[in-house]
Amino acid sequence: MYLSKLRWLLFLLVVPACITKVEPDPDIPVVSFQSDIVPILSANCALADGCHAAFGGEFPLVTHADAVRYVQPGDPHGSELYQVIRKYAGEEAMPPKPNAPLSDQQIGQIYVWILQGATDN
Repeated sequence: MYLSKLRWLLFLLVVPACITKVEPDPDIPVVSFQSDIVPILSANCALADGCHAAFGGEFPLVTHADAVRYVQPGDPHGSELYQVIRKYAGEEAMPPKPNAPLSDQQIGQIYVWILQGATDN
């Protein structure tokens, strides 16, 4: 009985010491939804003539709430938004021509925004 309690005590002391908090990389600036992502979505996805516009598109991408419906915060590769912007050809490529594809910088910003938690900042 005493040995069992000693094991639990040792477990409770050792395990928290082994867990490390992952800190954000200070060399990667925080990507802002409002100032970095909204301009990309507005210019390339939420076009006034259709696509993902607020009142004309099947899948609006105008607000943060719209965008995060297609995102797994922290997991760009598991996010539909990231997956479709990485397609460069075919009918599923987003955005469609003449805007396709997004630049590598724009795709990178969306990637980092999702990786950083896809916050509404």
